[in-house]
Amino acid sequence: MTLINNNQQPDYMMLVEKQLQLTESQGIAIRGLWDGMKKMQEDVTGKVEEVQMMVQEVRDSVTLTDAECYQLQEAVRIRSITLTKDRYKETDGKFNETVGKYRRMIWSKLKVLFSVAKYSHIRRIDFDDSIYFVKEFRPEDYI
Repeated sequence: MTLINNNQQPDYMMLVEKQLQLTESQGIAIRGLWDGMKKMQEDVTGKVEEVQMMVQEVRDSVTLTDAECYQLQEAVRIRSITLTKDRYKETDGKFNETVGKYRRMIWSKLKVLFSVAKYSHIRRIDFDDSIYFVKEFRPEDYI
């Protein structure tokens, strides 16, 4: 294909036609690249959302740490003693028996509230609620 016509002048129409074909093929390639990038972004976004949901499921199912169990035990110990002091003097013979009674009652109601067989199976996301329950526990609410 020659770009010079019989009069020895460049064939501008043919040049423009060639350039137009090249531009169109580049446009098709760029469109394909763009469409591929959009699809990839959608796939990545979907995967990120899926991973976030899985992470949340794991967080929601993780139970109390040893430190949190200790804090909960301490809260129950303090609350059972406080409740008993409100009703008996420490020198009273029923003091220790009543502390134990309140302690068992708190643990029992706590396990029922959080639907667990052992307090250590309370989920970490429920830790603050369990501490609040213990601190606000009133035996009168369950008698």
